[in-house]
Amino acid sequence: MPDSPSSDSPSLLAIELSGPTGSVALFRGRELVTERRLTKGDRMARTLIPAMRRILTDARIAPAKIARVAVAAGPGSFTGLRIGVTAAKTMAYAAGSKLVALNTLDVLAAPVLEAEPGHRVWALLDAQRNELFAACYDPSPERIWGASDATKLLSADDWLAGLRPGDRVVGPVVAKYADRLPAGVLVATEQQCQPSAQVVGRLGAQMLDRGLECDPFQLVPYYHRLSAAEEKVLRG
Repeated sequence: MPDSPSSDSPSLLAIELSGPTGSVALFRGRELVTERRLTKGDRMARTLIPAMRRILTDARIAPAKIARVAVAAGPGSFTGLRIGVTAAKTMAYAAGSKLVALNTLDVLAAPVLEAEPGHRVWALLDAQRNELFAACYDPSPERIWGASDATKLLSADDWLAGLRPGDRVVGPVVAKYADRLPAGVLVATEQQCQPSAQVVGRLGAQMLDRGLECDPFQLVPYYHRLSAAEEKVLRG
Protein backbone atom coordinates (compact mmCIF):
# COMPACT_ATOMS: atom_id res chain seq x y z
CA MET A 1 0.00 0.00 0.00
CA PRO A 2 1.48 3.41 -0.85
CA ASP A 3 2.06 5.89 1.94
CA SER A 4 -0.50 8.62 2.48
CA PRO A 5 0.48 12.20 1.65
CA SER A 6 0.90 12.90 5.37
CA SER A 7 3.10 9.86 6.14
CA ASP A 8 6.19 12.05 6.62
CA SER A 9 4.47 14.28 9.17
CA PRO A 10 5.54 13.80 12.82
CA SER A 11 3.34 11.28 14.59
CA LEU A 12 1.62 12.08 17.87
CA LEU A 13 0.07 9.66 20.37
CA ALA A 14 -2.60 11.11 22.68
CA ILE A 15 -3.87 9.50 25.90
CA GLU A 16 -6.96 10.46 27.92
CA LEU A 17 -7.70 8.42 31.08
CA SER A 18 -9.14 10.98 33.48
CA GLY A 19 -12.45 9.19 34.10
CA PRO A 20 -14.12 5.76 34.17
CA THR A 21 -13.69 5.48 30.41
CA GLY A 22 -10.72 6.55 28.34
CA SER A 23 -9.37 6.83 24.83
CA VAL A 24 -6.18 6.77 22.80
CA ALA A 25 -5.68 8.64 19.52
CA LEU A 26 -3.01 8.72 16.85
CA PHE A 27 -2.19 11.72 14.67
CA ARG A 28 0.11 12.33 11.73
CA GLY A 29 0.88 16.01 11.94
CA ARG A 30 -2.52 17.64 12.62
CA GLU A 31 -4.45 14.84 10.88
CA LEU A 32 -6.30 12.33 13.07
CA VAL A 33 -5.48 8.78 12.01
CA THR A 34 -7.63 6.89 14.52
CA GLU A 35 -9.10 6.99 18.01
CA ARG A 36 -9.98 4.00 20.20
CA ARG A 37 -12.21 4.01 23.26
CA LEU A 38 -11.21 1.99 26.32
CA THR A 39 -13.33 -0.05 28.69
CA LYS A 40 -14.55 1.05 32.10
CA GLY A 41 -13.16 0.57 35.57
CA ASP A 42 -10.08 -1.33 36.61
CA ARG A 43 -9.78 -3.05 33.22
CA MET A 44 -8.41 0.21 31.82
CA ALA A 45 -4.91 -0.68 33.05
CA ARG A 46 -5.06 -3.90 31.05
CA THR A 47 -6.57 -2.40 27.91
CA LEU A 48 -4.43 0.71 27.48
CA ILE A 49 -1.21 -0.91 26.26
CA PRO A 50 -2.99 -3.32 23.85
CA ALA A 51 -4.99 -0.37 22.46
CA MET A 52 -1.82 1.64 21.93
CA ARG A 53 -0.14 -1.33 20.27
CA ARG A 54 -3.13 -1.95 17.98
CA ILE A 55 -3.45 1.59 16.64
CA LEU A 56 0.29 1.77 15.96
CA THR A 57 0.24 -1.61 14.22
CA ASP A 58 -2.77 -0.67 12.11
CA ALA A 59 -1.07 2.59 11.10
CA ARG A 60 2.23 0.80 10.43
CA ILE A 61 4.11 3.06 12.83
CA ALA A 62 6.80 1.62 15.09
CA PRO A 63 6.65 2.86 18.73
CA ALA A 64 10.16 4.28 18.29
CA LYS A 65 8.82 6.52 15.51
CA ILE A 66 6.37 8.36 17.77
CA ALA A 67 7.69 11.92 17.75
CA ARG A 68 5.19 13.44 20.17
CA VAL A 69 3.10 12.25 23.14
CA ALA A 70 0.22 14.19 24.71
CA VAL A 71 -1.64 13.18 27.88
CA ALA A 72 -4.49 14.54 29.97
CA ALA A 73 -2.78 14.89 33.35
CA GLY A 74 -5.69 15.99 35.54
CA PRO A 75 -7.78 16.70 37.36
CA GLY A 76 -9.73 13.45 37.30
CA SER A 77 -9.67 9.91 38.60
CA PHE A 78 -6.54 9.29 40.68
CA THR A 79 -6.14 5.78 39.26
CA GLY A 80 -6.82 6.73 35.65
CA LEU A 81 -4.46 9.69 35.79
CA ARG A 82 -1.65 7.59 37.26
CA ILE A 83 -2.04 4.98 34.53
CA GLY A 84 -2.26 7.52 31.70
CA VAL A 85 0.63 9.71 32.86
CA THR A 86 2.87 6.70 33.54
CA ALA A 87 2.18 5.29 30.07
CA ALA A 88 2.83 8.66 28.43
CA LYS A 89 6.09 9.21 30.33
CA THR A 90 7.29 5.69 29.50
CA MET A 91 6.49 6.07 25.81
CA ALA A 92 8.12 9.50 25.61
CA TYR A 93 11.28 8.34 27.36
CA ALA A 94 11.61 5.13 25.37
CA ALA A 95 11.00 6.78 21.99
CA GLY A 96 12.76 10.07 22.74
CA SER A 97 9.45 11.83 22.04
CA LYS A 98 8.45 15.35 23.01
CA LEU A 99 5.91 15.16 25.85
CA VAL A 100 3.11 17.55 26.75
CA ALA A 101 0.57 17.42 29.59
CA LEU A 102 -2.90 18.95 29.36
CA ASN A 103 -5.46 20.03 31.91
CA THR A 104 -8.54 17.83 31.56
CA LEU A 105 -10.83 20.84 31.97
CA ASP A 106 -9.13 22.52 29.00
CA VAL A 107 -9.84 19.36 27.00
CA LEU A 108 -13.53 19.57 27.90
CA ALA A 109 -13.86 23.31 27.30
CA ALA A 110 -12.09 23.65 23.95
CA PRO A 111 -14.71 22.04 21.65
CA VAL A 112 -17.54 23.99 23.31
CA LEU A 113 -15.70 27.30 23.02
CA GLU A 114 -15.19 26.56 19.33
CA ALA A 115 -18.80 25.49 18.75
CA GLU A 116 -20.33 28.28 20.87
CA PRO A 117 -18.24 31.40 20.18
CA GLY A 118 -19.13 34.39 22.31
CA HIS A 119 -20.28 32.37 25.32
CA ARG A 120 -18.60 31.81 28.66
CA VAL A 121 -17.92 28.10 29.29
CA TRP A 122 -17.67 26.21 32.57
CA ALA A 123 -15.87 22.85 32.45
CA LEU A 124 -16.52 20.51 35.36
CA LEU A 125 -15.41 17.21 36.86
CA ASP A 126 -16.72 15.47 39.97
CA ALA A 127 -14.39 15.97 42.96
CA GLN A 128 -16.67 13.93 45.24
CA ARG A 129 -17.96 15.14 48.66
CA ASN A 130 -20.38 17.53 46.90
CA GLU A 131 -17.42 19.39 45.37
CA LEU A 132 -16.38 20.07 41.80
CA PHE A 133 -13.19 20.66 39.88
CA ALA A 134 -14.25 23.70 37.88
CA ALA A 135 -12.72 26.14 35.43
CA CYS A 136 -14.38 29.13 33.80
CA TYR A 137 -13.34 30.20 30.29
CA ASP A 138 -14.24 33.57 28.84
CA PRO A 139 -14.52 33.63 25.03
CA SER A 140 -11.18 34.65 23.59
CA PRO A 141 -9.90 34.07 20.05
CA GLU A 142 -6.36 34.68 21.36
CA ARG A 143 -6.43 31.87 23.94
CA ILE A 144 -3.14 29.99 24.40
CA TRP A 145 -3.88 26.53 25.74
CA GLY A 146 -1.59 25.44 28.54
CA ALA A 147 -0.43 28.95 29.39
CA SER A 148 -2.33 28.99 32.72
CA ASP A 149 -4.37 26.73 35.00
CA ALA A 150 -7.86 28.01 35.87
CA THR A 151 -8.86 24.98 37.97
CA LYS A 152 -10.71 25.66 41.21
CA LEU A 153 -12.14 23.30 43.81
CA LEU A 154 -15.68 24.56 44.47
CA SER A 155 -18.71 23.37 46.36
CA ALA A 156 -21.60 22.58 44.06
CA ASP A 157 -23.63 25.38 45.68
CA ASP A 158 -20.91 27.97 45.11
CA TRP A 159 -20.54 26.93 41.48
CA LEU A 160 -24.28 27.13 40.86
CA ALA A 161 -24.42 30.56 42.47
CA GLY A 162 -21.75 31.84 40.08
CA LEU A 163 -23.58 30.89 36.88
CA ARG A 164 -25.20 33.52 34.70
CA PRO A 165 -27.54 33.45 31.67
CA GLY A 166 -25.74 32.54 28.47
CA ASP A 167 -23.15 30.31 30.18
CA ARG A 168 -22.41 26.91 28.68
CA VAL A 169 -21.52 24.03 31.00
CA VAL A 170 -19.67 20.84 30.04
CA GLY A 171 -18.41 17.72 31.76
CA PRO A 172 -19.53 14.21 32.75
CA VAL A 173 -20.89 15.44 36.10
CA VAL A 174 -23.15 18.14 34.60
CA ALA A 175 -26.17 15.85 34.28
CA LYS A 176 -26.22 15.53 38.07
CA TYR A 177 -27.05 19.24 38.37
CA ALA A 178 -29.17 19.72 35.25
CA ASP A 179 -32.39 20.39 37.20
CA ARG A 180 -30.66 23.05 39.33
CA LEU A 181 -29.20 25.17 36.53
CA PRO A 182 -30.45 28.76 36.31
CA ALA A 183 -32.54 29.84 33.32
CA GLY A 184 -30.47 30.58 30.24
CA VAL A 185 -27.61 28.22 31.14
CA LEU A 186 -27.17 25.50 28.51
CA VAL A 187 -25.57 22.06 28.79
CA ALA A 188 -23.15 20.82 26.14
CA THR A 189 -23.96 17.72 24.12
CA GLU A 190 -23.49 14.29 25.65
CA GLN A 191 -20.53 13.64 23.36
CA GLN A 192 -18.85 16.92 24.33
CA CYS A 193 -19.28 16.09 28.02
CA GLN A 194 -16.73 13.26 27.79
CA PRO A 195 -13.06 14.27 27.43
CA SER A 196 -11.41 12.61 24.43
CA ALA A 197 -7.90 11.73 23.29
CA GLN A 198 -8.70 13.37 19.97
CA VAL A 199 -8.95 16.78 21.65
CA VAL A 200 -5.90 15.98 23.82
CA GLY A 201 -3.90 15.39 20.65
CA ARG A 202 -5.18 18.48 18.85
CA LEU A 203 -4.49 20.85 21.75
CA GLY A 204 -1.26 19.05 22.61
CA ALA A 205 0.09 19.66 19.11
CA GLN A 206 -0.63 23.39 19.48
CA MET A 207 1.16 23.48 22.84
CA LEU A 208 4.18 21.61 21.52
CA ASP A 209 4.40 23.99 18.59
CA ARG A 210 4.74 26.75 21.19
CA GLY A 211 7.46 24.86 23.04
CA LEU A 212 5.31 23.87 26.05
CA GLU A 213 6.82 20.41 26.50
CA CYS A 214 7.42 18.48 29.74
CA ASP A 215 10.33 16.53 31.15
CA PRO A 216 9.15 12.90 31.46
CA PHE A 217 11.13 12.57 34.70
CA GLN A 218 9.38 15.56 36.25
CA LEU A 219 5.77 15.13 35.10
CA VAL A 220 3.27 14.01 37.74
CA PRO A 221 -0.54 13.92 37.57
CA TYR A 222 -2.35 17.16 38.35
CA TYR A 223 -4.64 15.85 41.08
CA HIS A 224 -5.56 19.34 42.42
CA ARG A 225 -6.41 17.83 45.81
CA LEU A 226 -5.19 15.22 48.27
CA SER A 227 -6.83 11.81 48.32
CA ALA A 228 -9.17 11.02 51.24
CA ALA A 229 -6.48 8.75 52.70
CA GLU A 230 -3.84 11.50 52.50
CA GLU A 231 -6.16 14.03 54.12
CA LYS A 232 -6.88 11.55 56.93
CA VAL A 233 -3.14 11.13 57.59
CA LEU A 234 -2.64 14.90 57.75
CA ARG A 235 -5.51 15.27 60.22
CA GLY A 236 -3.81 12.64 62.40
